[in-house]
Amino acid sequence: MASDVPAWDRVVDVVVVGSGGAALTAATMAHDGGAEVLILEKADMIGGTTAVSGGAAWLPGNHLMEKAGISDSREDALAYLRRVTGGREPDPEMLEVYVDTAPEVLRYLEDHTPLRTHICPLPDYYWPWGVPGSRPMPARSVEADPYPVGSELPGWSTKLVKRGTLMSLGGATTLTEDLMPQTPELLAELQRREAEDVRPKGAALIARLFRGLLERGVEVLLETPARSLVIGARGEVTGVRAERDGRSWLVGARKGVVLACGGFEWNPELVKAHIGYDVKPLSPPNNVGDGLAMATQAGARLANLDSYWGTPAMFDPEITRDGEMVPQFEWGRGAPSSIVVNRKGLRFANEALPYNDFPKAFGQYDPQSVEFPNQGPGFLIFDATVRASQRILSMFPGQPDPDWVACAGTIGELAERIGVDRVSLEATVDRYNDHARRGEDPDFRRHEVGLMAPGRVAPIEQPPFYAVEIHPGALGTNGGPQIDRDGQVRRSGGGVVEGLYAAGNTAANVFGWAYPSGGGTIGNGMVFGFRAGRHAAAQPSRTV
Repeated sequence: MASDVPAWDRVVDVVVVGSGGAALTAATMAHDGGAEVLILEKADMIGGTTAVSGGAAWLPGNHLMEKAGISDSREDALAYLRRVTGGREPDPEMLEVYVDTAPEVLRYLEDHTPLRTHICPLPDYYWPWGVPGSRPMPARSVEADPYPVGSELPGWSTKLVKRGTLMSLGGATTLTEDLMPQTPELLAELQRREAEDVRPKGAALIARLFRGLLERGVEVLLETPARSLVIGARGEVTGVRAERDGRSWLVGARKGVVLACGGFEWNPELVKAHIGYDVKPLSPPNNVGDGLAMATQAGARLANLDSYWGTPAMFDPEITRDGEMVPQFEWGRGAPSSIVVNRKGLRFANEALPYNDFPKAFGQYDPQSVEFPNQGPGFLIFDATVRASQRILSMFPGQPDPDWVACAGTIGELAERIGVDRVSLEATVDRYNDHARRGEDPDFRRHEVGLMAPGRVAPIEQPPFYAVEIHPGALGTNGGPQIDRDGQVRRSGGGVVEGLYAAGNTAANVFGWAYPSGGGTIGNGMVFGFRAGRHAAAQPSRTV
């Protein structure tokens, strides 16, 4: 039997795979529970998808809400989640675990790490629909205070993501400040942050958690991808087979392995197999399903694989990475004098829907016509009033129209420019305009409900007219191994996979398809990273 024991290159108590919000929270709790922890990160930068995000965490019942006089209760949070998940969550009990743990997570991290947060002005996303238990703005989302990376982490500044490639999010502003007027005082503060390398949003969240781990002496190894799990004779996970410096590197785990290394949105084969249609990923390109593959190898029960955190995506030739255009968070959707149409020239959804929901309409099947009518890119159609009043991608009001944008003097000419049936698009715009002049939208209720500019409709009638392609985009997938209340991976056929945990976008979203508000993804990852790290540390050490 001795010959079957791997020749470990390193043995620790807990191995955490990934370095986003879920991973760093898991590592913090595992260390604080007395475990020796090692973090393995595939990329050459720390932070994963969290670092390039807006950085909000949706944590109902948190202490900052109470301090700000925002009422909340367990009953209301659960009523809200149960309504928006619609019974399609993998395990109803996990909603209760989430709501009960969320306040504890924020309180613990603020008390024991450099993390400091503030309430950000985001409503629960289905509050406009009057969903029971929902909260208006501000609600249950918090975001990290800006962090002075330049002075506090100078040796790591080049290894911490500075900002994402989403131009809709300010590089130096918090989410709160993105929604504020640009006063001279704020502009001066932003200049100071740029000069002193003070980072907001997801970059601040990661920097603060990472600083806490450095203070704890937790080691993070970059450019060390985990390739597979090491599985013992009883099916238990005993370690990780990674790659380091061009060779295989075996790391044993006496207590457990936590997979928190993102989803599979950058893997076209997995996207085709599970989601069924092309989505444009807005996350870091390392998210190719490594965690899903490893969990499957260990016999995990899988759930929620057809789901993703969605957003409409746009492309701009002036926004590139390594010579390729980078998908951008949408601009202009829901503006009064605008609509979105499919390639048939037809509207297909309320343009003011929450960003997670709108891209799902691209995958709808029409049994009457036996087709997927919205497949492929759609088009945001808008007129000169929208063009003159707001930025759309790199088009700024008052500046000349760029060559890449479709523009025409009439709707019919615009239809020909973008390859859409002229008669159909003209009829669609005419119908929308007839109702919009009365402030109505009987087809999709946009005048009544929505998150993006809700209740605002106006006719599309001021030339010139514009069209920008709009695609279904993914901030990350959220299907994978199903976990229990402590983040343990459940085994197909029953029980759990001993020694294996998952959190964040690697795990099946406990909300099912739903996205309750901004920060639902990070909140999910932090809550179950918190529980996974704590549980793993409490396990008896095994001989590996």
